Amino acid sequence: MNPFVHHLGQIALVAMAVVYGFDLSSPSFSDKPTVPAFNMLAFLDTQVATQEDVKDVRCWSSVSKLQMFLTGAEITPEAIGQRIEYHMDLLESIWAESSNLEPNEPLVSRASVKNVLEKRFPYSSDTTGNYFKLNVAPNEIMVPFDASEDYSDTIEPWRLMQSWAARKAGPDGTLKVSQQFSQESLDELYQFLRVYDLALMQYGRVIAEKNHQAWVDKSAMAEATTFESVIIP
Repeated sequence: MNPFVHHLGQIALVAMAVVYGFDLSSPSFSDKPTVPAFNMLAFLDTQVATQEDVKDVRCWSSVSKLQMFLTGAEITPEAIGQRIEYHMDLLESIWAESSNLEPNEPLVSRASVKNVLEKRFPYSSDTTGNYFKLNVAPNEIMVPFDASEDYSDTIEPWRLMQSWAARKAGPDGTLKVSQQFSQESLDELYQFLRVYDLALMQYGRVIAEKNHQAWVDKSAMAEATTFESVIIP
């Protein structure tokens, strides 16, 4: 081939690359498809919808009955409402604290969430269940493994996270946060909530019994939301 013609061909190819943005370092003109950004609310919506198709306990009344059975006391609707609002504040604080550990990352990692949970809500485990050691009577709250497994059938932990994430979205459903929980960190929160939520309600039962009540009312649940402050680090 005439060297001059070959040189003109190279110049033309470079010119096309400049105009159209081709990457000459790649054997193909097209880059790999862009991976879509993770959306925690969409993920949680999918989890709830998918789990509702396979779990045994779905409706609110059935969830409430199972919660009462697992914690050993009736829980009034007002107390349940108090508990839900507490969990919204709890998830907000966990998100704020864990996102501050890696402010330049678009997603909060499992490691950051785990770091926060282990510092604020330490508990131990043996062959029967998980134990929260307390600095007040009854000195510990134990959540049996079978109870937390049964509680998984309610998908309540997913619903709590879904409700929190929905509050971070605008009217058009777009999330209004600079950092989201990653899928792995949401999985970590799920495992935590399925234990902690039962422990919280059990502590509410302890307070109700101390007040000589056969049920957990709103005031007992409000006092139970101090549970974090009585856990021994």
